[in-house]
Amino acid sequence: MTPPPNTEPEAKDAPREAIFISHAAPEDNAFTIWLGAKLAAMGYEVWADVLRLKGGDDWQRKLEDALRHRACKMLLVANPRAVDKQGVRNEIQIASEVARKVGDNAFIIPLRMEPFEAPFLIAHAQYIDFTRGWARGLSELLETLQETYHVTRNASGGDAIWREVQLIHGKTLVSQPERLISNWLSIEQLPEKIRYYEFKGQVSERRAQAAMKDAPWPLRPFQRGFLSFTRIHDLQDHFGPNLPIGQKAQRRVAGFLDTGWDKIGIERLDARNQFSDLARQAFEKLFTERGLRSYELSGTQLAWWGPVDVVPTTKIAFRWGDVAGLRQIQGMSVKRQMNWHFAVSVAARSAPQHHVRIVNRLVFTEDGHKPFDDPAKMHRLRRSFAKTWRNARWRDMLLAFLHWLADGKDSLSVPVSSEEGIVLGLPPISWQVPVSLPVEEEAPEPDDDDPSNDDEPDESSSQGGDGGSEEAGDDD
Repeated sequence: MTPPPNTEPEAKDAPREAIFISHAAPEDNAFTIWLGAKLAAMGYEVWADVLRLKGGDDWQRKLEDALRHRACKMLLVANPRAVDKQGVRNEIQIASEVARKVGDNAFIIPLRMEPFEAPFLIAHAQYIDFTRGWARGLSELLETLQETYHVTRNASGGDAIWREVQLIHGKTLVSQPERLISNWLSIEQLPEKIRYYEFKGQVSERRAQAAMKDAPWPLRPFQRGFLSFTRIHDLQDHFGPNLPIGQKAQRRVAGFLDTGWDKIGIERLDARNQFSDLARQAFEKLFTERGLRSYELSGTQLAWWGPVDVVPTTKIAFRWGDVAGLRQIQGMSVKRQMNWHFAVSVAARSAPQHHVRIVNRLVFTEDGHKPFDDPAKMHRLRRSFAKTWRNARWRDMLLAFLHWLADGKDSLSVPVSSEEGIVLGLPPISWQVPVSLPVEEEAPEPDDDDPSNDDEPDESSSQGGDGGSEEAGDDD
């Protein structure tokens, strides 16, 4: 059995590389076990009261020693229950003393699970928002730990004890390895450079804006011009003699994402946002060229889907090594007299690694071409139609879609100029985990023309439920 990390008290001058999670027990045990296991799997040294579940050892002494002498950050699981618990308040008090000792005003990081009234000692602490979902909160937390506070990660094997605690808490887990396939596509190759162009002389702002909007390659308006990955010869014909442009500066994309671009006043976070938008434009141009159509969701997000004459209506076979299967990504419901279409939204991210996140969606049409005009009806259908679909089906639909989009190749190049593209690895990023949930042997879920239950109310009278979501696999 792998021992817990640092089971003996550390010298008082030992490096502070651990993360301590303070939570209300037992109310927040499940979340703390989930979070601790995630952080430990990422290579962080993690301590929390739930380690007592393992039994043995003097955990009270070890936990207090970890907080006082090992921790570089304390994560506070923050909700009204937790902040009223005396044990949690004691840990906040100790952490505040440690913060003063080490001179770290951001030593305590609240994880906002619900709205709560912050105790005086953490009234000004910047929290990580987990109210929109654990996965979204974890993504923000990982970026903060890595990019803002540079918390050390290592391969100390400390994740073994967290797996043990998970097995104790989740009795259904079995020690059977399982491969988990994510909805992240790794960016294997970035464009080499990003360029800043300015319009020369006095030009019509209205014409410049219109020309930038209709540009043949991704670009972002910036100051007196725009940012783009493409060389000037890809743009001159488009802007023409009435909108002359000149390159003012260029920077390697890798450095742009790492530190920003001081020369023209772009900080790192803004640089990453600029890159994300340029990548989104590149994807949308690729989708359009492949015949996909966009459906506007809430906010500014788009879902991209294929009409019946663009995407195969039969099952699509996919294979990348041992990742293989067969799945339909659009169909027709005779019962409801409509077509359903698998759809995707995309977002490029720079942390914890360069990747593109694919979010699964569903779009419904009257005839395979025209989406329903009624947003309320579309919303009801998205909530009710696929509520019985399991994660395996969503995963396989995504894999089938990507196989079709990439023409069966093991990479997908999304053009950003006539010479370069953002190259993505296929299949999506996956992990081999040592435990899994036992499942009964059963036939693969069929591609029904209508997967919903026969006794389900028609969508015209249904108010929708909290069942399956079209966003299965979303880690945001």
